[in-house]
Amino acid sequence: MFNNINEFILNNNDNRLGDIIRESKRTGKNTEYLFHLLGDPGLILPFPKIDVENVIINSNDILENGFEIMKNIYLTLKIVLILILTQGCNYTLRGVVIQEEKSNTIPGLIPNHTPKNIDVEIYPKSIIFIIADGTGIGQYTLSYYNDENFAMHRFDHVGLSTTHPKDGTKKVTDSAASGTTLATGEKTYNGAICVDANQNQFKTVLDWTNESQKSTGLIATSTISHATPASFASHVESRSMQTEISVQLAKSNVDLLFGGGAKYWTNEIQEKLLEENVQLLNNFNEVINPSQRVIGLFNDDAMPKHSEGRTPTTTEMTEKALSYLGQNTNGFFLMVEESQVDWGGHANSAGYIAGEMKSLNNLVHLCLDYQLNHPDVLVILTADHECGGVAIHDGSNGSLNVQFTSDYHSANMVPVFATGPGAEYFDALLDNTDIGKALIEFMK
Repeated sequence: MFNNINEFILNNNDNRLGDIIRESKRTGKNTEYLFHLLGDPGLILPFPKIDVENVIINSNDILENGFEIMKNIYLTLKIVLILILTQGCNYTLRGVVIQEEKSNTIPGLIPNHTPKNIDVEIYPKSIIFIIADGTGIGQYTLSYYNDENFAMHRFDHVGLSTTHPKDGTKKVTDSAASGTTLATGEKTYNGAICVDANQNQFKTVLDWTNESQKSTGLIATSTISHATPASFASHVESRSMQTEISVQLAKSNVDLLFGGGAKYWTNEIQEKLLEENVQLLNNFNEVINPSQRVIGLFNDDAMPKHSEGRTPTTTEMTEKALSYLGQNTNGFFLMVEESQVDWGGHANSAGYIAGEMKSLNNLVHLCLDYQLNHPDVLVILTADHECGGVAIHDGSNGSLNVQFTSDYHSANMVPVFATGPGAEYFDALLDNTDIGKALIEFMK
């Protein structure tokens, strides 16, 4: 037998009614007062006044009249609350108490951003630039409470970055616009690959790197012609032009390309590459000829999910790339995209995100281990944008209850992690233009 209605409600795992009890304790208002608020037409609109006088009685009376009365009161109150909460009510439970309606729309603006000066003591010789597509603080929180050996704590510097495009008043970017900014330091419209609104082409960090006689590489777990990797070595008006992007990638000076998307590389493209002495890997375990460009397309479309046994893994592709690129004594620039965290956000799938974050975790450990043995390498991890509006709540029995605000990108700021020469620059609140300009400054 429960001692009072409060104890009965709290022990029946009804979170909504439990919230009322806890709010009662926090505000000093008794439970009966809070229930009366539910019947105030000035607070709950457009509902008529709900008469709950007959169900508000002293808990001692409940004990005297038996469990059946208490049960009926509980069910009545539950029905009242559910009706209010599920039929367009303008208040949350706590909003009822403080008499504050829900609101979702406020004025917005694009702040004037002052570029951050690049003032570091030592420039890196090489850069490993990891883009975790669609990964924001919510996704990292998920990983923190899901992965036993969370890798991101190993970074020496942590900052935040804004990601909005140059597209009217929009605050939410896509991977093409944001990828372009990370590759060039310049903003553009959503969908554009390394061009502005007038189709003028931007010079990328890979262009500058090549001029410095350094090696270059791009890796993605999507198609290699997808928006983010495409932004580093092609120029088209729309990200949907994956066959044209593949043609441009084939003609580029990028030394190494690993990922999926073989279906976009026509026989004509591949024959031309072979004529130009480019090594096309038919098997990931083939030995790379260090004197040749190398292209490995390991799936017809995007690579499989990490949870479904992606082969080769992101870590394996990166390890092979570092062995190849690291032979250039002038240094290298390698961009690695963990592409599919974003797709988990679009699908509102916590399981998909968790699997891709495990892949990212393994990748970060590999890159930071490499940096320990090559201290002139700068390792940076950031995202092009967040996806899904992810937030982490307590589930039952210690599990994570992952909630989403949408199935698209958000304008939420994204973390920036860095270790190595120049890493201190990223220990700040940045715009993604700052990141792109810093990459170019370090490589040119």
